[in-house]
Amino acid sequence: MKRIAVAQIAMRWSTQENLAAILKTMELAHARGARICGFSELAITGFHRQIAREAVQAPVQAAIEQLQARCAELGMAIAVGAPTFGSGTARYNSHLLIDESGALAAVVSKQGLTEPEATFFERGTHRPVGTLQQMKCSAVICREVGDLDTVSTQLPAGAADLVFVPGALRQDPEKPREDPPEYVRDIARLAAATRAFVVHTNWPNALNRPEESVDGGGSTVAGPGGEVLFRLPQQAAGVGVFDLGARSFEWHPEP
Repeated sequence: MKRIAVAQIAMRWSTQENLAAILKTMELAHARGARICGFSELAITGFHRQIAREAVQAPVQAAIEQLQARCAELGMAIAVGAPTFGSGTARYNSHLLIDESGALAAVVSKQGLTEPEATFFERGTHRPVGTLQQMKCSAVICREVGDLDTVSTQLPAGAADLVFVPGALRQDPEKPREDPPEYVRDIARLAAATRAFVVHTNWPNALNRPEESVDGGGSTVAGPGGEVLFRLPQQAAGVGVFDLGARSFEWHPEP
């Protein structure tokens, strides 16, 4: 059974700071036996009001290459969010699947952009599957998890063994509070529809509006039968490590 790490680590303002935190987390995950480590949406740059300053091709590509080299050294695969760049000024909000040899196994670009996101990023057009540690993997980025009709068409049952859901999901402030919140039920429905394990990595903090950190964390792991296996602590930065299919995890708080 594969051992997985969920990096529910704090967002920083700069690519340099985020890269340092990602590398440190990879070391911890590897030391705890993890073969795959999942990071959140735009983990390399952070997803905040300074995104235009950080989403620059040369430093982002340099950071990605550092992560690829470290994956190869550790023999560990990662799923990590980063801006990617197309022709002209096109930029995409992407999740990179980097395998244990350091190769880029797949790039999944977000299709379900919010209106503000669409002023900066282009929409992705497909949802590829890549192989990490002999598992077929893909990603459903943040609130795309609520569009089950589209996602289940792109990822029919059996297309993936493991689906990452990176993002900053939280309770809808306009609706009565629920436990579990709607997005957790969406994650369970996604797992059932795809017949895959779903590993959600939620940012534990919000830099633009720090008060929204109250709903941060709580990363959710669901099994292919649609059952929620566990949720990581809310309002807490750290790393959860678990054996795929287990209902318990090790929690390592971020210093």
